[in-house]
Amino acid sequence: MKAIKLKSFVLIIFLTTSLFALDSAFASKRRTLVIAGDYWCPYNCHPDSKMPGYLVELATRALHIYKIDIEYRMMPWTKALKEVKKGNIDAVIGLTDFEGNGLQTTRVALEYTQSSAFTRTDSKWVYDGVRSLTRKKLGIIIGYAQSEEINNYIGMNYITKPDLFVMEGGKNAVIDSIANLIDGDIDVCIGDRRVFNHYIKENGLEPYIREAGKIDKIKHPLYIAFSPKTLHIDQYIKCLEEGLAALKATGEDDYLRQKYKISRKEHDL
Repeated sequence: MKAIKLKSFVLIIFLTTSLFALDSAFASKRRTLVIAGDYWCPYNCHPDSKMPGYLVELATRALHIYKIDIEYRMMPWTKALKEVKKGNIDAVIGLTDFEGNGLQTTRVALEYTQSSAFTRTDSKWVYDGVRSLTRKKLGIIIGYAQSEEINNYIGMNYITKPDLFVMEGGKNAVIDSIANLIDGDIDVCIGDRRVFNHYIKENGLEPYIREAGKIDKIKHPLYIAFSPKTLHIDQYIKCLEEGLAALKATGEDDYLRQKYKISRKEHDL
């Protein structure tokens, strides 16, 4: 009971101090933000699921404090980026620091991503720099940001050796890439290690697919990125930042991390 009262008190303090800073006309209306992303579970999962994704729930709870609702849509990542630039949607979820795209983000990251290479369990191959990809058929997800080293490798080889690459770009591109790996259509695919391992474990694919080395030596921040055409963009960003701080202070962020099995230790590394 004391813990609940303390959390409520902390939330009231956040609301009291932050609402005064918002424009009164903005704060008086209930609003809806349209946010999109592709299947990237446990960050972004299926919209109609009881578990729509850690980042989706985090943003939903943070903005709900300020009477802002989220309409989360799932679509191919390349389409989401095009739609947000046009202003047809308000934001995309899961943008990395690789991708500027003229979009505006919060100052604080929602989470961090790190890429790994994945291959079949019957292969002894291990990623050891781009040279180790020589003669390997590589699965790539269209529109996903990669490290400079990987981008350079793709740029130098795709035109002359297109048969060494298989591109996926639908709203379930991660699932399709994993299926390509299992079916032997590719030798290696690259993706967020948490996303790939989540899907592999949830679907009992450990006997068939294994992680074969980290691509990135460091983790990269993940953001919700807003369209510059979104009205009141500065207010939305402020609400999101303040709301995220409130969720951390009340322990709701920790609850969501446990729900989606995303450890804070990994986040802080």
